[in-house]
Amino acid sequence: MRLRSRASAAESGPSEPPADPYGLALGWLQVRQRLARRGVPVPDIDFTLERLIANGVIDERRMALAAARLETVIRGRGPARTRQKLRALGLPDAASNAAMTATLAEVDVDALLDRALEIKLRKVPAGALDQAATRRVVGAMVRQGFDAGTVFKRLRARGAKAADDSDD
Repeated sequence: MRLRSRASAAESGPSEPPADPYGLALGWLQVRQRLARRGVPVPDIDFTLERLIANGVIDERRMALAAARLETVIRGRGPARTRQKLRALGLPDAASNAAMTATLAEVDVDALLDRALEIKLRKVPAGALDQAATRRVVGAMVRQGFDAGTVFKRLRARGAKAADDSDD
């Protein structure tokens, strides 16, 4: 990728906004925190936020959808971890729920889980997981946001040993 000089950038007119929706989506909480860190007085922060929301620059629904897609599609997280991230961003429940519904309609959660397991188990031959290793993998996948029962079923299909399996 070749960078343009400042002169050629100035001659070509105003630049287009970045096309990446993940980079554009900021919530009111993030803007408030950033302005407060810079020492902007609270009344000015409130006024600025009101104007940004009224002009549609800050859109909680758009931010929730971008964050949900980022967590699932890009980072490969499961539904539980994605919901946790949306809550941590301080998004309203309505926006978070709508974003989760839309994202889960677009994404195959089973395929996400299969991809995460492939990455986790890429160096482990099929059937080589003992009980302790199975527990560790299930714990890792639960922390990624996947359902423990579903993870356990997938591992059993691969030949992993469970606590109720007997060694004959």
